[in-house]
Amino acid sequence: MTVPGQRAQEIIESRLSEFLGPHTARVAVRTFSKSVQHDGGDAPDREQAKRLLEALRPMLKTLLGSAQTEDLIVQLRRELP
Repeated sequence: MTVPGQRAQEIIESRLSEFLGPHTARVAVRTFSKSVQHDGGDAPDREQAKRLLEALRPMLKTLLGSAQTEDLIVQLRRELP
């Protein structure tokens, strides 16, 4: 469930930390945010968040497997503000 005012980046980090741990999730989001032209300072808008999820997809497939990655991305898209 999305908490009002919670940034998309925090939602993505929170979900990823369940699988990758908090530090690795934070680093992954920051790193891949740069690849979608987001500096990590302000909350990305919904389109940037969608691009971030697409950028993370290959890494997540390697770490979590295809099915679990797809489930996670679907869940994140529903939770994004």
